[in-house]
Amino acid sequence: MHWTVDYLANEHLVRVISDGNGPADRDQLRRLTREAMQAGHAHACPRFLIDHRLTRLQLGAAEIFDMPRRGEDGGFGHALRIAILITPDSPSRADFEFYAIQCGNLGIHGLRLFYDEAAALDWLTTP
Repeated sequence: MHWTVDYLANEHLVRVISDGNGPADRDQLRRLTREAMQAGHAHACPRFLIDHRLTRLQLGAAEIFDMPRRGEDGGFGHALRIAILITPDSPSRADFEFYAIQCGNLGIHGLRLFYDEAAALDWLTTP
């Protein structure tokens, strides 16, 4: 899996786009998260649009269960907002949904899944 990380100044958000080239394992997702968080801190931006519409996760349930604890809020506190774009027919949909539920269980409420990019952007840019 490869990805790009951009800062969109007009929207004041960090955008990550996964190209879906190969399955995403835990190490790749950690690197992706680290790069996104670095960009967020570099631009004082706690809002992230993560495009995983082409991503195919290669994780077990235990790995997904533990992932939210690794970064928690990434140093952004309650200002953190993460919109993850997926497709309704993604083979990894259930895994992304499990991850979102686990985040909520841990008190990380600034993460939501979206099928529609416009809706994700609206949620991210609304104060």
